[in-house]
Amino acid sequence: MSQHIHYNAVNRFYQGNYEKTNALLERHHDPHTAWTAIKDSTRINPQTEYDLLTKRGVRLILKTDDGFPPLLREIPRAPHGIYCRGACDFSRPTVAIVGTRRATGEGIQIARRFSEQLAAQGIIIASGLALGIDGAAHAGALASGTKGATIAVLPCGLDDLYPKSHANLANEIIRTGGTLVSEYPFGTPSFPFNFLERNRIVSGLSRGTVVIEAPLQSGALVTAKLALDQNRDVFAVPGPISHPNYGGPHKLIQEGAGLVTSAEEICDALGLLYQKSTSMEGQVNNALSPEERLVHAALLKAGKPMDIDTIAKLCSMEIRAVSRATAILTVNGTLNETNGLYHL
Repeated sequence: MSQHIHYNAVNRFYQGNYEKTNALLERHHDPHTAWTAIKDSTRINPQTEYDLLTKRGVRLILKTDDGFPPLLREIPRAPHGIYCRGACDFSRPTVAIVGTRRATGEGIQIARRFSEQLAAQGIIIASGLALGIDGAAHAGALASGTKGATIAVLPCGLDDLYPKSHANLANEIIRTGGTLVSEYPFGTPSFPFNFLERNRIVSGLSRGTVVIEAPLQSGALVTAKLALDQNRDVFAVPGPISHPNYGGPHKLIQEGAGLVTSAEEICDALGLLYQKSTSMEGQVNNALSPEERLVHAALLKAGKPMDIDTIAKLCSMEIRAVSRATAILTVNGTLNETNGLYHL
């Protein structure tokens, strides 16, 4: 426990700056000796600082501890320690889902659906708790009802939260057995540089990283590059060539990233078993008319919003029948409608 107390004090002294903390630890080999070298330069009380973590329900896991995430230990510049609030199981396979903060409605739906379906397979979803795709990924994992379904990696100390608008989402992650993770000690604000540092942990925790909607200048593309540097798989979801949000995914695909359009494809590429859930689909289908089942199946297979004309062509149905089916499916909550486009 002494090593944890003194590592936290050293990390607090440098406000989570990896380069400075790493240099001191390399010179002095262990946290206790490193703290001894700087203790006369600060008023930090190691025990008091560590007690604050305990009071707030935060655990410090050092890289030398058995509970440290195995995949994270393998990456270049692996953090010497991570702070965790919650009770996530780092032994389960993890997939990162990342993308732009300024996501479209379709991108949000894709992130939620992929995350919910992957989490239902027992896969943990890692992301950065940011607005847009990140938040949708966490929310989708929670919707799966799977305990410990998601990990949110923060760019600040766990005594703070960024963005504050996701406070309820963060609390729900903890309540359902997920975890908040940070390499930063209490009192560390979300400096701009911390976001890029945070990204290496998101990808480092994960077997693969999925990019959904990311402009060419995007932090999500940094996460994808870090994943490649870590020898991890990178996947991208394609979209309209004219939309700037898909510039990043298309560039990744050109450079060799896996093109994916479903959670099942992600599992197949990673060598993870994907078991199709028949219970929910069966319950839905049993309550639907033949026309409604056709429409539901077409939207499920397409995986994207479609208008009535497109659905009618895919189902070889009259537009009147499709209009009636989509109206019923929307009223009973099976479908959603946005600007004349229907989606699950």
